[in-house]
Amino acid sequence: MPQFLTVKEAATLTGKSASSIRRVIYPIIQGKNHPDRQHIEPTEDDATKLRLKGENFAWRISEELLRREIPMEPAKPAGDERHDSQPRTAGDVELLAMLRRELDIKNQQITQQSEMLSKQMELISGLSERLREGNILIGSLQKQLTLTDGSHRTESEIVDAKSPTSTSPEKGSDSTKKKAKPKKGFFLGLFR
Repeated sequence: MPQFLTVKEAATLTGKSASSIRRVIYPIIQGKNHPDRQHIEPTEDDATKLRLKGENFAWRISEELLRREIPMEPAKPAGDERHDSQPRTAGDVELLAMLRRELDIKNQQITQQSEMLSKQMELISGLSERLREGNILIGSLQKQLTLTDGSHRTESEIVDAKSPTSTSPEKGSDSTKKKAKPKKGFFLGLFR
């Protein structure tokens, strides 16, 4: 009698994933009168009875079918993989050389961009300093030219509109009389 394995056990034995094992099982159990149905447990009748009872069950596959469908490769432990440090073919050597050249180019571009960025930062800090100095100068000019609302004026700054030194002549003074027109010159009368 063949030995049956669960999907998980079969995956461990073959080194394949559980979904790869299920891909082998499902076409067999879905096909009516499939020739390999005897290599899958539970049988069709047993699976129907278990489903009617509402019980969960695991599909099992025989080792014989498993070996026939999937070649056996024991699963490798995660830390057991070895990477060769030397390339295997001339194509690998060329690819590695090209990738190194590309990496060098990218490193040069990064260096150039970082230098350009540092220069821009210096320029920005210089412009910020000039802006600050300009703001200080504008502030000092505003203090010198500040117009007040009149509440803080000193006595010397206040001007009285009714001052006694008026410039308009009084009535009856000599300045109100009309002055005589001066005589026009000889040439002035001729050219008019």
